Amino acid sequence: MRHSNPTPKTLTQQEQLILLRETSRSPNDFRDHMLFSLALGTGLRVSELVALDVGDVKNGKGTKGLITLRPETTKGNKGGELALPERLRRKLSRYLRWKSDRGECLARASPLFCSRGGGRYGAKKGARLSKRTAQAAFTSWQKRLGFDRICTFHQLRHSFATNLWRSTGDIRLVQKACRHSSPTVTALYAVPSTDDLIKAVQDLPC
Repeated sequence: MRHSNPTPKTLTQQEQLILLRETSRSPNDFRDHMLFSLALGTGLRVSELVALDVGDVKNGKGTKGLITLRPETTKGNKGGELALPERLRRKLSRYLRWKSDRGECLARASPLFCSRGGGRYGAKKGARLSKRTAQAAFTSWQKRLGFDRICTFHQLRHSFATNLWRSTGDIRLVQKACRHSSPTVTALYAVPSTDDLIKAVQDLPC
């Protein structure tokens, strides 16, 4: 018997807000805050996030509003373009200043996200943040914030796609933003949730 694909699991709106709010409170946590903000604001996969270089987001005039992804850093070596929300672009400008204040290299080929050093995987301070460390940081934050369930890092990408679909209703736009080769994959995000149904029936005459 053939089963239909399940609706992608996402963080709730409240979980997203709490995650961003709490990770922004301490300067020491700004790297994690920026990591999660970029995931929620662009839909980048964790492997794509940690592969970003400073030069991918920064030009001579400041932070880019449209990022061209290097093919070798993306799934299937397809490359692509990212449109940054203005709020995220401003955060990235602050983040680059934060990196500079901490003595992290801002050369074009230097990693955007660096290891703090001394972690469980033995990375040196200033080395490129690993995929495993980024995933572990996300899990750690969810436990610290007392979330009822633990989501995977990839569910930040699902949350991005679902948020974009709900705000635009344009499935082709979501497909382009997620860089999906087939609209069939993107269509999974257009499946109404129970919350969508509850909101939809509130103004019905009854």
